[in-house]
Amino acid sequence: MQWGNSTSDRYGCTDTDGDGVSDLNDAFPNDPLRSGDTDNDGNVDLFVTYLGPNVLYRNDGLGAFDDVTEEVGVGDPRWGSSAAFGDLDADGDLDLYVANYLLFDPQFPPNDGKPCSGWKGLDVFCGPHGLQAQADVLYRNDGVHGFVDVSEATGVSDHQHPALGVLWADLDGDGDQDLYVANDSKPNLLFRNDGDWSLTEIATFAGAAYSEDGRSQAGMGVASGDYDRDGDLDLYVTNFSDDVNTLYQNKGNGTFTDATFDASLGGEARPYLGWGTALFDADNDGWLDLFVANGHLYPQLMTHASGLRYAQHNLLYRNIDGRFALQRQLSRLGGEQVSRGTAVGDYDNDGDLDLLVMNLNAAPTFLRNEAGDRNNGLGLQLVGGTSNQDGLGSRVQLFANGESQIREVQRSYGYQSAHDGRVLFGLGATEQVDRVEIRWPSGALQILQKPETRRYLVVHEDGAVVDEYAEPPSSSLARPVPVAGAIVESLEDHTAKIPSGTALEYYEEGVRYYNLGRYEEALAALHQALLLQPEYDDAGYTMGLVLYSGLGRDEEAAAQLEQVAARDSQRVDVRDLLGATYLSLNLPAPAIDVLLKATALQPDSWQIHHRLGTAYARAERMVLAQKAFGEASRLAPYKPQPHLNLARIYEATGNVLGAKAERRLFERWAPVEDRVSHYEQEIAQYPASLEGHNLLGQAYMKQGRLALAVARFQRAVELDSSFAPAYYGVGAVMHLRGDLRRAILAYEKAVQLQPHLVLALADLGQAYHQVGQLDAAIDALHRALMLRPDLSITWSKLGQMYAASDRWSEAIHAYQMALQHDSTLVATRNALGGAYATEGQLDAAIEQWREVLRIAPQDSNAARLIRMAERQ
Repeated sequence: MQWGNSTSDRYGCTDTDGDGVSDLNDAFPNDPLRSGDTDNDGNVDLFVTYLGPNVLYRNDGLGAFDDVTEEVGVGDPRWGSSAAFGDLDADGDLDLYVANYLLFDPQFPPNDGKPCSGWKGLDVFCGPHGLQAQADVLYRNDGVHGFVDVSEATGVSDHQHPALGVLWADLDGDGDQDLYVANDSKPNLLFRNDGDWSLTEIATFAGAAYSEDGRSQAGMGVASGDYDRDGDLDLYVTNFSDDVNTLYQNKGNGTFTDATFDASLGGEARPYLGWGTALFDADNDGWLDLFVANGHLYPQLMTHASGLRYAQHNLLYRNIDGRFALQRQLSRLGGEQVSRGTAVGDYDNDGDLDLLVMNLNAAPTFLRNEAGDRNNGLGLQLVGGTSNQDGLGSRVQLFANGESQIREVQRSYGYQSAHDGRVLFGLGATEQVDRVEIRWPSGALQILQKPETRRYLVVHEDGAVVDEYAEPPSSSLARPVPVAGAIVESLEDHTAKIPSGTALEYYEEGVRYYNLGRYEEALAALHQALLLQPEYDDAGYTMGLVLYSGLGRDEEAAAQLEQVAARDSQRVDVRDLLGATYLSLNLPAPAIDVLLKATALQPDSWQIHHRLGTAYARAERMVLAQKAFGEASRLAPYKPQPHLNLARIYEATGNVLGAKAERRLFERWAPVEDRVSHYEQEIAQYPASLEGHNLLGQAYMKQGRLALAVARFQRAVELDSSFAPAYYGVGAVMHLRGDLRRAILAYEKAVQLQPHLVLALADLGQAYHQVGQLDAAIDALHRALMLRPDLSITWSKLGQMYAASDRWSEAIHAYQMALQHDSTLVATRNALGGAYATEGQLDAAIEQWREVLRIAPQDSNAARLIRMAERQ
């Protein structure tokens, strides 16, 4: 969807045909659309992404659009989920970033088109887990022939994540546009623009990839703006339900911090699934407010009487000095809908910003702002000269009353939405602006002295203010667009109907409703349990869990959990959850208190130590935060989150070596954790997936969690006793445990079922070698190498076995083959030198050891062997 405003139509939305009539685009109601002047002819062109080839429609300025996709080269056939125009190299031509989602063939849907079970007890459509993510595409506009795919050259194609939201913004304040991408269940990406078409992906260590507790979230939409008025652009990302949306506060030094809870944006969003979003000044008081469009993914939720809903209210927050307050009544305008995209713009040019929300399979919701123009404001429409025609990427700073505000010209952000490209500053009661500074993408600086307020200025890059308009809209143009009725009635019309029973029965019913996402009914059942048995602590704890995790009613959750904690001083789960609730309320001091007690009760829980570290970090007690994160990493060295937090602390305190070491550990373990999360969710959707169980077992084994690994392999065997990779997995676990007899039995079973299972043969050979059966070991390795002659390590192991059998010529051949495939194997080259020396070929031995010293100059053993050989 798109929304803009043309200077030729002062009171309307984008006038794409120049006929004086504003056009709300309805040509492509089901597909993401982006607008921008791609050829700098003064006409707005349209780019539409599809499941299939994307399309660019060029505006001919006469009321028609031409499909120029093939001509300009942007018809990528993948699943384009979103897109955004920006000028990466500031050459005056709009470049294009296309976010791609998943590899999906409608002819061959996952699970053969049958629904997947397990999510909240509902049969829902399958995915995205189990589907392959696709890389995004970055196009350079060459200004002559069209667009050139530079994804590979810039490193964009190196990242295969299911992307849904993208925006261009100067996030480091260096004058060029960076790129931020919100990904579904994968880390978000931040490409820093280093100039000359050089991009560096920095999101993880810039603090904008994960949530505060180190989780990948299900990013949907993204917006940027200076919500705290400190002079830089912050980021807001919408996520899936049963989670919070995330506010990344820009620290002004190239890094971000998760300020979600500090800005009072935590718990209330948990039941909602957010999509389109915008940071905009709804009341023109000078502070950017926040809108989030909500609607769930699964229509099956319409069977729920309460809790998670398919149709949901949207959310409007007012920004009060950098903290947000939910405007409950305004959020209910339009009723409950399955909303997706949201466009922001001043459709009636009355000096405040209106909202157009697209609803799935329903009429749009149009929210006309009737209050913002009570305060003063100043708007600017920028027209580029040397810079791009739309002025995208221009940084505008307004000075008044000793304070300043910034805006950046953007058209594409949120989720599948295009917006009014003008910037609007709210001024509150201020009537006089001192000056406005415009930094154009070209680098030119333009200053407007004491412009009048309550109007829009059309500013050209050549310095001319060519037009201004401030007339109030006529009543005919201000007629409200009808709002579609709500799909389902409000939550207040439903009450849980629980049959009478015992406290235990009510408790069990409450747990069942909670697991189904029917949170209001869960509360009703648990309330009845507590009425019957007021000190029923399991019911009290579960009520706290429903209030916190399900409904985001943190204050009520804390009050409930405090009662349980006061009655039972030994419950770790209560204190851990209470600590999480305090953190959601941004109360680090009481969180520290209860989490310290939790760690005393359960000192081997890495999660509690990690949460305690988060609480200390919030309280800026960094020495204790470091200690808590360090204990978490000691207890679970395979978990990446503590390493990431330790790296950040070390960087902040100037411990360069410590930061570097923790970064390496994070980079080692993050991909493994990502695989674990992916396959855990896959087998939740596809419980009979042999490959899912097998790959999850491999990931657990990589983490060293051998009991969990063998359980996955054994489950795969239970599902299919002929599935050879699972037997190989069992053998690998037994091998790591030192149970060589059982390892050999499992390996033999694997290669019996699948004779070409190369790695099983190679490991079987190693196991036989360890039990002293050299002939069997050599035979297994030979079979592996016949199938895969490029296995350098296997050749090296074969050489060791020949050497152990005093078969030196065969050992030399095996070592040579290993080095032929990998010449950097220092240990193999040392062994080859030893084999040559044993055979009396001292010159050949010395040559190998000298090569070792060339590769590894610090290898003192090679130097010693050379001296010994030369003395002979």
